[in-house]
Amino acid sequence: MNSARQVKAAEPVMRLSRMFIAVCAVIAAMLGPLTLVWKQSYINQTSIRLESKADTLGALNREIASLRLQHSHFSSTARIERMAKSRGFEYPSSSQIEVIEVNAVRIYKERKNSRLLEWVKDTLLGERG
Repeated sequence: MNSARQVKAAEPVMRLSRMFIAVCAVIAAMLGPLTLVWKQSYINQTSIRLESKADTLGALNREIASLRLQHSHFSSTARIERMAKSRGFEYPSSSQIEVIEVNAVRIYKERKNSRLLEWVKDTLLGERG
């Protein structure tokens, strides 16, 4: 008699667990196909974006080639010389050419750097002048 009461008391719990398992099975049955559809949709969208980027890349490569061609035309030495002559420019004579010694440039840079380092040192140490 005691065991019959225990079985009757456990019946609602068993029904609830069976119902829970059934609901989980239905949700799993619905989510499986939905996941497959989402995956396929994502793959299709990615493919479309990839094709769009490939088209853009092709257009940009063509533009780069065109710009390189224009650059080579505009920077050609013969064209620059023609334009200079049409504006009255000439090659300088040897007396008009000045040579700057590399050491002078190096000394200038060293002085400039030392002034910068002094300023940084003064700024960090708080010495204002």
